[in-house]
Amino acid sequence: MSLDLNAIEEIVNNEKNAGGFSELIRDFKKIGIEKYDYLVEVGVYRYYDETSYIEIQLNGKPKTVAETESLAEIKQAVLKAQAGEITFEKFTELAGFAGVAFWRTDLLAMKVDYFGQSGDILLSEPIPQV
Repeated sequence: MSLDLNAIEEIVNNEKNAGGFSELIRDFKKIGIEKYDYLVEVGVYRYYDETSYIEIQLNGKPKTVAETESLAEIKQAVLKAQAGEITFEKFTELAGFAGVAFWRTDLLAMKVDYFGQSGDILLSEPIPQV
């Protein structure tokens, strides 16, 4: 099965806010996505299936990534996003401010890892089961 750009776009466009994350994950699994990265500085997603990946801009906008990494700041941003209090764009801005270079959403391990500029994981969050 190969990655379907149109299906990915449709799923992303149907997400209401970050509070709808668990439905997004369920829908991605249905079309064979195993993980995806969001690259903060370029505002691009990289979706992976078993054998390949594609890069898509979608709703991403490039954001500055701070040199200094802050666990407290990314934790705060994640809490706001999980509560549905902020838009995706605001979340990416806050992630960049916290020094997050990219995050990886792993649909097999059901976790999201936030990587700092150093390449180390700043924060790892479980994805709630749907």
